[in-house]
Parts: sequence; structure tokens; C-alpha cells
Amino acid sequence: MGGGLRQTMATTIIMPQGGQDITEGTVVNWLKKEGEAVTKGEVICEVETEKAVFEVQAPADGTLLRIIAKEGEKVPIFSVIGVIGNLEEDVSQFIAEEEKEEKTLDLAGIRKRLGKEDHARTDRIKASGRAKKIAEERGVDLSEVQGTGPSGRIVEKDVLNYAKQLETRPEPVQPSVMARRDIGGKGVPMSKMRRVIARRMQQSKQTVPHFYVTVSVDMTDAVKFRDGFNDRLEAGDDRKISVNDMITKAAALALEEFYQVNCMLQDENIIYLNDINIGIAVALDEGLIVPVLSGADRLSLKEIAQKTGEIVSLAKAGKQASLAPGGFTITNMGMFSVENFVAIINPPESAILSVGSIEKKVVVGDDSTLRIRDMMGMTLSVDHRVVDGALAAQFVNKIKYHLQNPKTLLP
Repeated sequence: MGGGLRQTMATTIIMPQGGQDITEGTVVNWLKKEGEAVTKGEVICEVETEKAVFEVQAPADGTLLRIIAKEGEKVPIFSVIGVIGNLEEDVSQFIAEEEKEEKTLDLAGIRKRLGKEDHARTDRIKASGRAKKIAEERGVDLSEVQGTGPSGRIVEKDVLNYAKQLETRPEPVQPSVMARRDIGGKGVPMSKMRRVIARRMQQSKQTVPHFYVTVSVDMTDAVKFRDGFNDRLEAGDDRKISVNDMITKAAALALEEFYQVNCMLQDENIIYLNDINIGIAVALDEGLIVPVLSGADRLSLKEIAQKTGEIVSLAKAGKQASLAPGGFTITNMGMFSVENFVAIINPPESAILSVGSIEKKVVVGDDSTLRIRDMMGMTLSVDHRVVDGALAAQFVNKIKYHLQNPKTLLP
């Protein structure tokens, strides 16, 4: 992922959006210092949104001339956080007024040296305008902040550092069953991630008219296909495929055929997406996160297995590999022995597929004989504003077709 560009002599580094419904981000760590050379594509800093940490790459070769957003500073998405260019370039236009202000002599300091300190002002907190603004935005009590500016004046970085200390304090741990006795009847504040999940899911259920289509899939041949595929891998090749990888490939093929499902509603317009980007729901202790597998339709089963493993590992580490917006999500609870469930659509997407466990069941064959088969339940949740029942039924049955005929998943 790289920073964005603006048409100036220098190249600007932009705060990425980092996902849907995100309005601001925080610079967590700068890996380069001002004055250091950088190479295009090199990771130069890490930024955090409400649900993940992203690595920001240098958008161009050059020198990191200016760090605009300091570590711990929260800024709007798409705002300038740094500048890259040649050493002789003038970047004064990017210097914050706060920095200019800090470089001037403090009037109170001059008065003190001249013995003309205005005692009527000694009880007032000395802070720059920018520091006061940030403190108000973040609910910081300036009386608790230690100033490092001239004559102990509180400047922007002091407030940001104090706010960062508050933010890095351990968030309340969600209680385990064993701890329930200790916290019974007590309110436990939501974690940051849980607040985001609560807001988005409430918004989805209140504003999106859901309907659901459920099918039973005979996975007997799919399980055999997976086992045979993995057995044929060469020694040392760890790109084994899972049932979920097969479901992802089947969904990608179905979305390619039924492109009308791969859409978003924007105002009164339906936006049909060019790329097939599939979100893979991952359960963390703090809540659910959905890393996105970009261009799933262009990936083979092996590539899906490899890239899914990468994005899931990053998600569990609190990082995210792609800023590509998801168009469709798969959430699988089969590992928890759940036969079937219905999921809430992840806005602004229009559909989500929930997958249950594979269980051996007695089924009646076409010849009326009883057979034991590996059966799996799938439920498609759909936004009825943009997708109708017939289309949803055709789409989910196409996924079912590919899984029951697993050779169609190969190139």
C-alpha cells in the first residue's frame, strides 16, 4: 500500500482510509527520520485505524523532508502526513503553524527575564492555540500535561504524547467465564474494536432490508478433492487448500457470472464493482475483523490458500495487508460445530455468505436409496434494495454447483 500523490514539486504521503466507514487514522510509528533517504515502495511508517494497523509505503524515491503528523497524532483520512522530495526543495508550505509558533520567543519568557512578569497571569495555563484545540478535541485536561515549550509552555507535541499515553493504557479485557464471578453486576466498557462493530452492525440491521437464502451442499466430492489435491503437493510445498479456500474460489466464480451481486448502493445509484474482492471474516478475542482478498477471481486455488493465510495472519497480528474495499464477505463458523446461521451484511456491501460445519447425514439419492453424505449448510444474507430473490437463489446455487463439482474450481 502506498501513500497518495499531490501535484506539487514534492511528493506527499497521505493518511490512507484503511477500510470502509473510516474517517481518521493515527500515526503509530515512523520507521524513517527526517533527512533520511527513502526508496519507492519501502515501508516508512505505520498508521492505525479503528480496526487495524497498516504499513504505509513511500510513494516515490527521495528524502523524507518533513514529518507532518507526529507519532500518536490522529488526523483525517487523505490528509498529508509527510513529504518526500529533494533536499533543495522548499517544503515550508507543509510546515504547521504550530511549528512556526514554537520557534518564536515566548513573550512571557521575555517578561520574566526583564523582571516584568505579569503576576495576574501566573495562574493561567500556558498553552499554544494548537495545543488547546487538540486538547479540547481529545478531552485532555491541560492541567495534567507537562509543557516542554519556552517557559514550560504546553505545545502540540506535549498534548499528543499525553493523549498517546492514555490511549496505550490497556483496554478493558472482556471477561472470561472464570472471571464472571468477580465482575458480576459491574459494567465493562466496550473495547475500541467492539464499539466499531456495534456501530456498524446496528447501522446495517436498521438501514438494510435483509433477506436470506439457505441451501444444503453435498460436500462429499469436495472433501475428497481437497484431500487428493493436498496429497499431490510436492514435499515442502505448504500451500495446502482448505474447504474455506474452495468456498472462496466458488464464490469468486459465481460473482464473475452474477456480477449484479457484486455491488454497493450509493445514494440512489447501484455501483457495480469491477474487481472481485472478497472479505474473509476472522474472529479475534477483541471481535471480528474482515481482511480483504483482492482480485479473488484472478487467483488459483493455491494462490487463494497462500494469500488468505497471509491476510489472516496479519489480521491476527492487528495489521491489514490491503486497502482494497470488499464487495462480498464469507464468514465460516464450521469449526465451531455450527450447522447453520445467518450473518449481518457488512456495509456498504450487499451480501454476505455464512457457512456452517460439514456433518455426515443420511440423504435420499435420486434413485430413492439412502446414502451417508458429507453435508454443509450455507445461508446468503442479501440487501433486498439491490438484489432480488431470484438472483440471490441463482447466485448461491452457483456456489453450490462449483462445490459439488470441485473440478470446476481448477483453471
